[in-house]
Amino acid sequence: MLGRFSHIGVLVEDLPATVKRYQSFLGARLVETGHLHETETDVAVLDLGGIHLELLSSQRTDSKVGRLLRERGQGVHHLSFEVENIRERLEELRRSGIGLLDSVPRTGLHGRQIAFLAPQDTGGVLIELAEEIQHPKEND
Repeated sequence: MLGRFSHIGVLVEDLPATVKRYQSFLGARLVETGHLHETETDVAVLDLGGIHLELLSSQRTDSKVGRLLRERGQGVHHLSFEVENIRERLEELRRSGIGLLDSVPRTGLHGRQIAFLAPQDTGGVLIELAEEIQHPKEND
């Protein structure tokens, strides 16, 4: 088992318009917005009754998200699952024969470590593993 389901990633061309549309007809609540400088990706996280949608867009047509939008269009991009010790988990999956698009984790939103599995080994679905940053607990 991978871990707890985290979110569905969706590629969108017009992030602000899509957020408004999902708020209007789905009753989505905007949780946060952000920008990933490393990949030139704009992100909006929406809550739909406890399920999160991570909307991904880019103004840069030469970025990875920009190229995906140009080549494949809008739509579901990935399913994300939370894991502990992502490096160890990736090694276990590699040993079990699952292909990895990222053999080494990279940085995602809020500094979490993420990595993607090869869709040809997951029934054609792009799956993201995400390890949340552990923040030290403050003393009372």
